[in-house]
Amino acid sequence: MSEEFLRMSLAEAGRSDSLLRGKRLFEHCLQYTSPSHGGWGIVRVGMLVPQSVMLFIAPPACGRHGAIAGFQQGFKQRLFYLYVDEVDLVTGGHLDLVARAVAEIFATAKPRPQALIICISCVDYLLGSDFDSIVRELEADFEIPVRLSYMNPIAMDSRTPPQPNMQKTVYSFMPQPPEKDNGINIIGNFVPVEKHSELYELLGRAGFGPVRQIGQCATLAELEKMSRSAHNLLIRAEGRLAAAFLRDKLGIPFCFTPVVYGLEAIAKGYQDMAEFLGCRLETECYRREAVDAIAAARARLGPLKLAVCSTANAMPFELSRALTEFGFEVAYIFCDEMMDADAEHLEWLVQNSPATQVLTNVHPGMPVFAAGRNEVDLAIGLSAGYYCNCPRTVPLTMDCQPYGYRGIVYLLNAMIAAWEEPPRDLQDVILNATIVI
Repeated sequence: MSEEFLRMSLAEAGRSDSLLRGKRLFEHCLQYTSPSHGGWGIVRVGMLVPQSVMLFIAPPACGRHGAIAGFQQGFKQRLFYLYVDEVDLVTGGHLDLVARAVAEIFATAKPRPQALIICISCVDYLLGSDFDSIVRELEADFEIPVRLSYMNPIAMDSRTPPQPNMQKTVYSFMPQPPEKDNGINIIGNFVPVEKHSELYELLGRAGFGPVRQIGQCATLAELEKMSRSAHNLLIRAEGRLAAAFLRDKLGIPFCFTPVVYGLEAIAKGYQDMAEFLGCRLETECYRREAVDAIAAARARLGPLKLAVCSTANAMPFELSRALTEFGFEVAYIFCDEMMDADAEHLEWLVQNSPATQVLTNVHPGMPVFAAGRNEVDLAIGLSAGYYCNCPRTVPLTMDCQPYGYRGIVYLLNAMIAAWEEPPRDLQDVILNATIVI
């Protein structure tokens, strides 16, 4: 197993072009899953559909993650299981039990569910079990919308990985609207963009609204109203499948304006957004606010040595570039894959931060790395904190959603708090994040 795929400095990447040869940063081999891995899994994403329940049909071991997460995160009362065994899979007997299981759910669930997601695992996905006809029968019998989705890690390298596919399922509950308005949907995020983000003010002054987000929907009717919006802003790449689906199904165009932290990257995002919406967005005052915050934080924190990972709510190479531009030193980047949008930031880092080392979260050699002395002053992202055993970690999980120039301010304030407050036990930080391995 090549050391190249465990650890590589950006100086070596620049010489060998090894990182730039492909999107995958590790060999296809046995994968390591650290205690910091987890968060918004398939089940939790599906729970974003308000007033819905989910029936998870799978062998018991496959359902463990979702069940534990349900208890930790408060949605277990909406999550139901139909367990299957080897005999069921051979005979298909479990397919005959689905209608009975749903009837039992509707007989016991209070209040009555307004929507249902059937989630199946790899085994039925591989067998090609006919759940489409079951879904149609359930919709007719219970007079509610029913959708089918998959928890199939074997499709991770396909065009429809499990998590993006579940996002598509969530938004598929949006019907053809009776009328359109000048609303804007923000797609790809799970919780609403932070209320202090300038994005709301900019869109409002440009004449757009309301701003709708899945994390704000308390009822299925509110989710359905998202179909009235004229435009979708996609702020995380994982939502691209859903955004394309809404474009094709409902005719809502989308623009990819991702969560970024660099000043120039944010400016470009707003420029793309303005061109997409056909308006002018006055952002200069917010840019000055961010520039002042960067200078103040740099003076307050000094030349910190940092680690960054892909579990943070950011594109790790873009975030590392931004932090380097702010005057900090990024020692480690923990990441498994490269997206197309990462390429320009990686190339910039090769030239401007060649000592930075890139490591893969899932390489089997990572426990050895974690046991070493990988000292940094501050980590951004739970995996970065875990691998560097850093007591000053900014989780920056998907449970918060910074955006824009004030997203920089949000990040810097979190870094200052982590640096100036007493060190925290990393195990407590990870446990408080309620992630499930």
